[in-house]
Amino acid sequence: MNFKRLFCYSIFFLFLNLIWAQETKTLSVEDAVSLAKQNNVSVSRAQITLDAAKRAHAHSWNSISPTASVGADASVPVDGLSDTDSNYTASISINATVSLNLSANLYTTMNSARIEYESGKLTFDQAVKSVELSVRQAFYGLLYEKENITLQERNLQIAKTQYNNNLAKYNQGRLSEIDVLSAEVNYKSKIPSVESARTTYQNDLDSFKQTLGLMTDDKIELEGSLDELINLNSIELDVTKLESPAVQQLEYKIQSARNQVLDKRFSAFSPSLSANLKWKDSSWYMGYDGTAPDAKKSASLSLSASIPLDGVLPWSSRNDAIDSAKDSVKDLELQLDNEKKNFKRTVDSSLRSIKQSQEAIKYKQANVKLAQRTYDMTSEAYNRGTKDLLTLQNANTSLLNAEVSLKSEVLTLIKTILNLENTAGIPFGTLGDK
Repeated sequence: MNFKRLFCYSIFFLFLNLIWAQETKTLSVEDAVSLAKQNNVSVSRAQITLDAAKRAHAHSWNSISPTASVGADASVPVDGLSDTDSNYTASISINATVSLNLSANLYTTMNSARIEYESGKLTFDQAVKSVELSVRQAFYGLLYEKENITLQERNLQIAKTQYNNNLAKYNQGRLSEIDVLSAEVNYKSKIPSVESARTTYQNDLDSFKQTLGLMTDDKIELEGSLDELINLNSIELDVTKLESPAVQQLEYKIQSARNQVLDKRFSAFSPSLSANLKWKDSSWYMGYDGTAPDAKKSASLSLSASIPLDGVLPWSSRNDAIDSAKDSVKDLELQLDNEKKNFKRTVDSSLRSIKQSQEAIKYKQANVKLAQRTYDMTSEAYNRGTKDLLTLQNANTSLLNAEVSLKSEVLTLIKTILNLENTAGIPFGTLGDK
């Protein structure tokens, strides 16, 4: 009896675990961003790249680290082993070598690692922001698709109600068969639109889950509404106080290119120093009578310096390398100047687009109210018999189009603001706050 009860309890708790495992998670946009930062593959890969740059920066001095090697030698004469009456000698020796090289390029090597690490931090931040931008845009896009499904379903329900009412009137002899057929065609023609909207939403939702690092079987519900995000406040930005990530990357590239010029100059003109320490300990012993001489030890230290001379020749390859490095600096400086102009143009263009979208939203909000009033009045007139079915259907279609157009414009405004925040290098939500 106790075993049966235990078995029942086990099945019951297993059933509860399965239910809890399928529990729907409600996500706000901030929740989605947090999940993506923790689980997204692109962020993880960017972190690996940044860690590598950090390690290279920390160990950039290792070119002055001395190299060391230790070896051992042993030898036994073959003839001595075959003749037991003769004396023979065998030897064992241990040797060690330590080398050290110094050059002025050590400075440029360490500086290059520093620049790469600083640039890598900016690249990592941009990778995280790129993922966050994708998550936010996809989140609001899914809200739009979800609300579009609601509008399409309501439109379908209205068409179905019209069809049922007309069918009832036809059965009562109050309506012609052509009106019933027209209402039926109108109703059934809207079913594929609803199914298409549902399929699109589900496919995009699965892609969104993958971006967040979730399984496609995980159930999530998005929190929020596009109506809550309508921002009609004036948005201003002072370009002179902004630091574009693209401009910052080019500035790091210029630093790196100038460091390369210095590195080529060091290679062409600066001397290099090297030190080499060798130590050897040899032990000898006699194979026949067991006597052995004293061990022989030796040590030597050598220092050398070299100065390249081909750097003084203007046509040498090293001078050409210096000139090529200078050309790279000039090219990047031109790119930087152009990027600053492009940044200002992009910001100004985005601000104009935001303003235009805000004005369009005001117009479309008024248009929705007008379309709703027109539909209500047309529906009343149709019920009184003063308007035909086609007029009612057209009014319903106009209302649907007005509502979808408004939702689409709100989504456009949200995405434009997000893109501007990303371009300007400011935190997301800075411009979206009401």
